[in-house]
Amino acid sequence: MKKYLILLFIIIFNSIICNAQSNTFLEKGKNEMRIGNLQKAIDIFTESINKNENITESYFARGLCYNLLKDYDNSIKDFINSENLGNKDDKLYTLRGFAYSQKGKNDLALNDLDKAILLNENFNKNYFNRGMLKVRLNKNNDALDDLNYYLSKVDDPNAYFERGKIYLSISKKNEACKDFEKSISLGNNDEKLMSTQKNNCN
Repeated sequence: MKKYLILLFIIIFNSIICNAQSNTFLEKGKNEMRIGNLQKAIDIFTESINKNENITESYFARGLCYNLLKDYDNSIKDFINSENLGNKDDKLYTLRGFAYSQKGKNDLALNDLDKAILLNENFNKNYFNRGMLKVRLNKNNDALDDLNYYLSKVDDPNAYFERGKIYLSISKKNEACKDFEKSISLGNNDEKLMSTQKNNCN
C-alpha cells in the first residue's frame, strides 16, 4: 500500500503548496513544506492551530507532515481533529487509512478506505490499497474484487503480481501464472516474482 500512496502524497503536497499566497501561519507552513522543512512546517501549523487560524486545514496539513515523517500516532490524531471540525475529504480518509495500516489497525484502515472510495470512486489506487488490506484480513475473494476492478482501469505490474499470489493461495494456479507472466511482461523483475513464477509455473 505504501508505494501507492506516494502519488497521493505528491498530489496533496502540490495542492497545499500551490495556494501559498498570504503571510498567515497556515501559508507560512505550506511554504516550509514546499522546501522540505517538515518539522518547521509542523511548528508553524501548531502556531496556526493555537491561534485558531484556519484550524481545520492546519490540522490536516500538520497530519500530512506527520505522515511523511512516519509519526503515525500524531498523524492520526490530527486527521481525527480535522474530521471532527468538518473535513470529510477523501484525501483525509486515504491518508488516515494509510496511517492506521502502518499501525496494524487494519479494520480502521479498511473503514477509512471504504469512505474514501465512496467519496471519490475515480481515485483508482484506493481499490488496490483496499484490496491489500483485505488480504491482510484474510478476505481474499473481496480482495480479488478490488484488484479486478483496479486492473480493469490500470495496467499495473505489481497489482498483477499481488493478484497472482492471491490466486495461488486459493489454488487457482493457471490464473496465477497468467498474472505472473503479465507482470513480467510489463517490466516487473522483482526477485520474489521471479522466484514464485519459477517455482509454480515451469
